[in-house]
Amino acid sequence: PEMTCYKEEIFGPVLVVLEAESLDDAIALINRNPYGNGTAIFTNNGATARKYTNEVDVGQVGVNVPIPVPLPMFSFTGSRGSFRGDTNF
Repeated sequence: PEMTCYKEEIFGPVLVVLEAESLDDAIALINRNPYGNGTAIFTNNGATARKYTNEVDVGQVGVNVPIPVPLPMFSFTGSRGSFRGDTNF
């Protein structure tokens, strides 16, 4: 979480990989970040995926995909610092 690429909102293609001691720590780590563009989790446990997707505060959540991106027919779905009011189309 001390890396510049984690502290500032950057756009890619870039993959920032972080480890956490527990699922609750991972959720807290994501929710402490001021931006809420997207995140992903890799797991083979459905309950873990469900808890993660329900508790993280981001616009786009991927499960077992490296980069969650919206389809062209959907608008940008960021939250918190990633949301730009009426410029969010």
